[in-house]
Amino acid sequence: MAPLRIRCVVSFSSQDPKYPVENLLLEDGVQPWLCCPLDRSRQLRAELQLEQAGCIGYVDVGNSGSAFLQIEVGRSSWPPGRDYLTLLPTTTLMGPADAKWDRNRSGVRMFKEGDLLASALAEKWDRVRLTCSQPFHRHAQFGLAFIRLRTPEDTEESQGGPAAPSPGQVGLSVLGSPSLPYPASPGGVLAPHPPFFPFLGPREAFREQHTPPPPRSFPEAQKAPKRRVGAAKKPHNQATPTQSHGHTHSPGG
Repeated sequence: MAPLRIRCVVSFSSQDPKYPVENLLLEDGVQPWLCCPLDRSRQLRAELQLEQAGCIGYVDVGNSGSAFLQIEVGRSSWPPGRDYLTLLPTTTLMGPADAKWDRNRSGVRMFKEGDLLASALAEKWDRVRLTCSQPFHRHAQFGLAFIRLRTPEDTEESQGGPAAPSPGQVGLSVLGSPSLPYPASPGGVLAPHPPFFPFLGPREAFREQHTPPPPRSFPEAQKAPKRRVGAAKKPHNQATPTQSHGHTHSPGG
């Protein structure tokens, strides 16, 4: 979306010398264009010449007391008196109650492609005609604070072409390795990340980065020697059943 700058004012119907229509050409600061205090027509019109012809896809308007606004487009090559095409049909900027009590004079409206007429979107224009009106308050001055025009989205983006990577999807390549996206910190700076090796694919690199470290090993406390498992050792001075009787008695003896 590129801005379409205004070169000059071709014509206008009314202005306050303190707030002339040339204020619409200002890009720094906001100075309104207002009708003459003695004007009772309740309608204000200005025709603007753009620096170059272009398609208009977005219109930002700063109000200054106008109840309604209509935008038409044309070409400087057209003969005088030829009707302009409507880009933005008459739209409300200020309600009757607010106009009657002179409230909410400085609202901002942003119009996108869906708000503009398709018959005027596809062609390039270098003339813009603004028509403001305020029928609800007969004595209040009205006009516009600013107007900004921009071209539609790029053709490549509108056709689904590759878009520029966002700050949170920046790819980093290390030693010819595949580019992997890393999240960005809230400030828009890439968050620190662990290095990965060139021979790892995306799946292996992800697993390598998210594998928990092995548990730490600690030296075991000195343990008492284990006893061998086997038959219990007999007491050294325990006599066998044969030794406890001294000798064997024969029957009858």
